Amino acid sequence: MPRKKTLLDKLTEAVAWFMGSWWGVFFHTAWFAIWLVFNFNLEILTLWVSLEAIFIGIFLLMVSNKAEIERDKREAHAQKRQMEVIKHDVVLDKRADRRQLKMIKMLKGLDKEVKWIKKRLDKK
Repeated sequence: MPRKKTLLDKLTEAVAWFMGSWWGVFFHTAWFAIWLVFNFNLEILTLWVSLEAIFIGIFLLMVSNKAEIERDKREAHAQKRQMEVIKHDVVLDKRADRRQLKMIKMLKGLDKEVKWIKKRLDKK
């Protein structure tokens, strides 16, 4: 049963989605343009951009880690299903082998009977 997303999970996904979209590009372009047009302190802008890059990297890594965990869970589930299919196939193969052996015994018995009948007919 999948666990319910927490508020932080939703926030992380929203930030990662926004930063990885055209809306994020438009926002940053407008933000930096406004900053440069009004000639605000570039040292503060540099600090802001550096801190933002650190946090965006963290958000993206968190989303990536979560996606990897989900993929691993799906893969484990698929492997479990595959093992169940293999076990079922083995049971069917054993059953078919038993039936085949039974048929071989029956054919050998029929072969003996046919040979016995043939010998009796040849004697007449």
